Amino acid sequence: MKNLLEAYLNNIEQILNFSDIAWWLIDCKNDPEHFYCNKLMSVNFNLPNDKNKHPINSCDFFDDFKDCLKSKDTEYSKIFPFLEKKRNEIKYFSSRAKILKKDDDGNIEYIYGFIENITKEVNNKNSVNEYVDIIDKNVIISTTDTRGIITNISTAYCHITGYKKNELIGKKHSVLKHPDTPRTLYRDMWKTVTSGKRWDGEIKNLRKDGSEFWIKLLISPTFDEFGNIKCYTTINQDITDKKIIENLSIKDTLTNVFNRRQLDNLLEKEISYAQRYNTEFSLIILDVDHFKNINDQFGHLIGDKILVEISNILKQHTRKVDHIGRWGGEEFLIICPNSNLNVGENVALKLKSHIEKHDFKIFKNITASFGISQYKKGDNIDDILNRADNALYKSKNNGRNQVNTLI
Repeated sequence: MKNLLEAYLNNIEQILNFSDIAWWLIDCKNDPEHFYCNKLMSVNFNLPNDKNKHPINSCDFFDDFKDCLKSKDTEYSKIFPFLEKKRNEIKYFSSRAKILKKDDDGNIEYIYGFIENITKEVNNKNSVNEYVDIIDKNVIISTTDTRGIITNISTAYCHITGYKKNELIGKKHSVLKHPDTPRTLYRDMWKTVTSGKRWDGEIKNLRKDGSEFWIKLLISPTFDEFGNIKCYTTINQDITDKKIIENLSIKDTLTNVFNRRQLDNLLEKEISYAQRYNTEFSLIILDVDHFKNINDQFGHLIGDKILVEISNILKQHTRKVDHIGRWGGEEFLIICPNSNLNVGENVALKLKSHIEKHDFKIFKNITASFGISQYKKGDNIDDILNRADNALYKSKNNGRNQVNTLI
């Protein structure tokens, strides 16, 4: 038997001593306290490399194999760390063992194993895991299948939406849809990504608690080896604070409609658009009648509440494409794209009626006067504003609570 072991060792040693895999073998029957190994095994575990036979207690990891020898398992596999004392660093090894031979009574005669230094692989995997963990906690990212069903989301995504992962995975992103977000945006998005292109844009969504948030997102399709789209990855950026600041810069703080500076910007854009595409738009200026009397009689706080109610009436009874703003004091301005003087007049008449019939509770019989003009070719901002203002002046002089137009 001894000759058999020596022959076995001589044969595999010639091969494995030149490989990058360490090996060991124990003669459990004749010499259970020692193990045989190749040179690489000796180097990895700081053993005298001029010998191929060493005491088992010289390597701590053999304690695991003592349990293996007592069990009924014929194979063993484990990844374990090993402290290299000379360099004071931890290495990682993949250890696999197998019973080579048993006697007639079932006792183990020989057991051998392979040990592979996987320190680099483990460190790389740990680095990747750390990187993935950083991404998961800090990057708002999601993955959907080709039907738009969410298959994976990051912890950061859950944090911004208020949902748990199991509440979103398996559903579509429409669970977050804000009613203000137009359907055309989603149609454009899907048309782009299903054609294999990337889509980016800004979307207002709803959290689980009903509060709104804004994200800037980039959607990229992922392809399989045949060039077919297999999923979509969405990387999002929380721009809620940016939108709040942006909103503050363009909105009137009292009524939450556009402020005068933003109205000037919108007027410039409408005129530029009309000049380029030969379209038309109408402009409405309205002024709350006898508003000074309201402030004098009830105070500015009540006056402010009335202005807020009037701005809500304007928002409720105009089109989504119309731009409503506070022009100054008790004056409001409405820009109506793609509309002529008649359309503007009809809108003003409807608004006049709603204001007149509205129950303001504290102060009854509140009315407003209106002036309407229409863009004419060659107009600048002052031209169209002056005509609307002159029409408003006419309404005021003729007894108020009227609508007048000026071409």
